[in-house]
Amino acid sequence: MKKTILLLSFGLLTLTTTAQVTVQTGTTLTFKPLSSFTDETVAGSKYLKEAFQSAKVNKGTQDFLIRYNAYSDLMEYKNGKDILELIKEKNTHFAFEDGSVFELFQYIDNGKSYERYHSVLVDQNNVKVSKFISIKLNPAQKAANSYETDTQAIYKLNRDKYYITYNNETFEFDGKQKTFDKYMPEKSAAIKKFLKENKIKENDSDLIKLGNFLATL
Repeated sequence: MKKTILLLSFGLLTLTTTAQVTVQTGTTLTFKPLSSFTDETVAGSKYLKEAFQSAKVNKGTQDFLIRYNAYSDLMEYKNGKDILELIKEKNTHFAFEDGSVFELFQYIDNGKSYERYHSVLVDQNNVKVSKFISIKLNPAQKAANSYETDTQAIYKLNRDKYYITYNNETFEFDGKQKTFDKYMPEKSAAIKKFLKENKIKENDSDLIKLGNFLATL
C-alpha cells in the first residue's frame, strides 16, 4: 500500500479532478488540488493552527496530517510535499491528536442552508453542542490623505457562533427561551429553570455545561 500512496503523490500536481485513496485500515480520503492563492502580504493567519496535526478521519484508525482552514472552511491534508483540499461531503469527521473534534454539520440558519465544519464540544445522548469558528479577511486600505498610513490586509477571527443539535436538527444558541420552546418544547420548562439558575453565556465552558445538562433530559 505504501507504493500506491507514493504513486498517487507523484502525480498530484497534474490533477485537475477529484481523486481518492483508501489506506490499509479502510479509511478513504477524497481530495483535490488546493486552489493556489498567494497571501504573503496578508498579516495574521487563515488557520486556527498553522501546523498540521495527526488526525483520524471519518472515525477510522489511520492517522493523517490535517489542518483546518477557518477562512475557507475546509480541511487540508498533507501528503509528503503536497497539500490537498479534502472534499467536504466525503470527509465529515476529524478527531485531532490534541483532543479537538471537528464534524461537518448541515442545517438552515436564518433561512439559508449551510454545510460547515464545527468544533464539537459535547456529543452524548442525542445532543450535540458545537462551535463554528471562522476567519475573515480585512482588505488593505490606501491612506485617504497624507496624515494617514496605508493599512495592511489582515486575517481576523470572527465572533464564535454556538449551535445545539437535538434529534438531528441543528439550531444556533442565542440564549433566548423561545428558541428552546421551538426546537425542544417538551424540555423547555427544565431548560428555562437551568438557564435562569446558571446564567449561561456564550463561551465554551458555559455551553459545555448546558450541553451536559441537555443530555440528561
